Amino acid sequence: MRKAVFLDRDGVLIGHPKDTYKGYVYEESHIAVLPGVAEALGEMKARGYLLFVVSNQSTIADGYATPEKVAQLHEFLNKKLGNLIDKFYICPHHPKPRADVPEWAQEYRIDCDCRKPAPGMLLRATKDFDVSLEESWLVGDMISDIAAGKAAGCKTIMVESAHSGKIITTAKPLDVNVRADAYVKTLQEALAFL
Repeated sequence: MRKAVFLDRDGVLIGHPKDTYKGYVYEESHIAVLPGVAEALGEMKARGYLLFVVSNQSTIADGYATPEKVAQLHEFLNKKLGNLIDKFYICPHHPKPRADVPEWAQEYRIDCDCRKPAPGMLLRATKDFDVSLEESWLVGDMISDIAAGKAAGCKTIMVESAHSGKIITTAKPLDVNVRADAYVKTLQEALAFL
């Protein structure tokens, strides 16, 4: 079996979208790779890790971008990162119904098992690539990321970002006490634990 690092996208690999982006990344101009990320990913690869992005993409369920557009954005991002990501896994869903989204997006307004904090994306990658979760890590910047990693059975690292500028120790409304195995300021600092 192989080992992997599961990476959240926004706040870990790229900056969070500004208010002018409506809180979503749906154009290439919205993608700003954070300093040191490509180098950190390169070192993870050198240490034998597969690299997967696991990202909630309600930008699809909210009608800002089609799944095809998100796939194009991820292709663009992977090129900027030196094609180091082995695969992007996304959850296009959102559980809350909304009448004001385009008709094509309505099919994504469902409850699912892939939207973090659920571990569905990690479990799918595990099957696709024969990954040992016990030897793998999830790196995220939100408590829902950490909860997904814990639910899947891997070790977790929380990176400080706009969403986690302070250490968050409980995961309300997840109704569980979730703590990461490590807390770091940057993805490069996460290398000390891998």
